[in-house]
Amino acid sequence: MSMAARPVSAKELEGDLVQPGDPRYGIVWVNPNRVSGAPCFFGTRVPVQNLFDCIEAGETIDDFLSGYPPITREQAVAVLELARRTLINPPRAA
Repeated sequence: MSMAARPVSAKELEGDLVQPGDPRYGIVWVNPNRVSGAPCFFGTRVPVQNLFDCIEAGETIDDFLSGYPPITREQAVAVLELARRTLINPPRAA
């Protein structure tokens, strides 16, 4: 299920490396033709790196959200949760 602040068309997903069925789908999208291929919040051109940069600089999630109005709190928390799950419980190789 998408958390994007706006609907995303099938055309916008063309060439995207994160497709339905991927656990990242609806949280982030990655396209070599969008923002130089940087992972962005799904449905936006806001790089996920910006959230981590803000946190590293001592800012709060609220600070981040006020600087990036297209991003919802749910999207920011979902990205942090995705990072946590990946770091704490990484997928095992088959």
